[in-house]
Amino acid sequence: MLRGSVPTAESGPAPLPVASRSRGRELGLASLSGILLGVSFLPGPFGPLAWFGFVPLLWALEARRRAGVKARGLFGLGYVFGLVFFLIGTHWIALLSEVAITVPWLKYPAWLAAAAYLSLFTGLGTWLAGTLARSSGVGLAWVFPPCFLAVEELRASGEMGFPWFQPGYTQHGIPPLIQMASLGSVTLVTLWVLVLNALLWRALGRGGRGRAALGALFALALPWLWGERVLGAAPQGGGVPVALIQGNIPGEIKWSGRHQREILHTFLELSERALSGTPRPRLVVWPETATGSYLRLQLDQAFQVAEFTSRTGVPVFSGYADYALGPDGRPRYYNSAGLFLPDGTTSPRYAKRHLVPFGERMPFQWFLPGLGKIDLGQAEWTAGTEPVVFPSEAGPFAPLVCFESIFPDLAREDVRRGAAWLVNITNDEWFGNSAALYQHAAMAVFRAVESHVPLLRCANTGLTFVVDSNGRVVRQAPVFRAAVLSAPLPPRGIPTLYTRTGDWPGLLAGLAVAGLSAAAWARRRRGPRIDTANRS
Repeated sequence: MLRGSVPTAESGPAPLPVASRSRGRELGLASLSGILLGVSFLPGPFGPLAWFGFVPLLWALEARRRAGVKARGLFGLGYVFGLVFFLIGTHWIALLSEVAITVPWLKYPAWLAAAAYLSLFTGLGTWLAGTLARSSGVGLAWVFPPCFLAVEELRASGEMGFPWFQPGYTQHGIPPLIQMASLGSVTLVTLWVLVLNALLWRALGRGGRGRAALGALFALALPWLWGERVLGAAPQGGGVPVALIQGNIPGEIKWSGRHQREILHTFLELSERALSGTPRPRLVVWPETATGSYLRLQLDQAFQVAEFTSRTGVPVFSGYADYALGPDGRPRYYNSAGLFLPDGTTSPRYAKRHLVPFGERMPFQWFLPGLGKIDLGQAEWTAGTEPVVFPSEAGPFAPLVCFESIFPDLAREDVRRGAAWLVNITNDEWFGNSAALYQHAAMAVFRAVESHVPLLRCANTGLTFVVDSNGRVVRQAPVFRAAVLSAPLPPRGIPTLYTRTGDWPGLLAGLAVAGLSAAAWARRRRGPRIDTANRS
């Protein structure tokens, strides 16, 4: 065809410009990474996908960095990755039961909005890594892990903190690898995932393949072998038996206000069954907001629980809705938990400290009080301010109510306050038998490993299980069935580095980002230079 002539049907369409083809390929690679990471969070043996899930994204990011793509393009690459990732990971929002939200159709835009919001952080991560790799002259393989981890720390912080999809959680089903959490919480496992991806990317790229491949092999083998050794030395045996009661109460019944007697009867009957077993449990645990009522304050119900505990001599620990008058004389409502004791008294109340934004309280009311008047079906609880450690024959324990189990710092504070074991009470009935049920439970496993304390998880519909101090599920009840799970409390392990020092990997990532920023600033002051770095 002559130059400048119009394409004919026989000649076909004009080829896309090289830049357009490159952008399409890079967005395809970012989407592939989003698929791999999203699938790694689904139920099943998909955790190892996270070992190389970031590799396509790193290829695309390095291509954009070398091409001199500006900040918008670096951010957009991470945003596309995150959008695919979080649309897969949070698909269960579109499956929420209609009891969970007063306007049912809102769950579909809420799913899209959640993915769009969370993708801002992955976009920030790729922008930060790409910009600092370019301006500091340090290779992307070194820059990406601390930058992405620092942004993950940001995503987990504050009133809107949501660390649900931190990459380290994908390894929950591989006990040897998650023993790293005892050194630096799930944050260290996330850092390990990012470093392993960077090494594999280098091993598959140009230059330094042998060293990078050897590094990846060591990065995988050494934590695994160390974890196996830790598991081999873990304490064995069992302690005081505890019973977990899974009532399996459907939400439309639990929150109707018309079936409180029947619900309480279900929990008391299952508790009687638990005490008829051998060995006889010395503590009975009910889930979050077990009866859907103000159990401690409704005298008819409180008397029935008191009759059970005084007759059997076994205390009941339960979640319940509660309220008290505030300093202004107005009621404050709490998502609470406490002990019903054999002498007929109740323990001090524990009030949930970290509430679910938009689900249990509209966020930022301290700034705009009028936000609390918006009704999206949220409960509008008041957040508690203090941990509470409860006494028991099995040793002192502390509760994590539902959403709180995804925050390592809360469990660490409880252990430092004297808790020898943790109990996670929850009501995940809203999710149905979706991926969220398993994602939420998987995160609780890490709270046991981080401080080497056993954790008992009691859910209304599941997953109800017992986890030893190394994160191994030793007993589990079937989901969506009324069930009694009785088990001796596993022994506590040795104190951990994480319990003593806290989230040092996150601090280290922040310092690395600050150091890279300083190096980039100093490099700019020396004047522009051609980026000849071939150290990806």
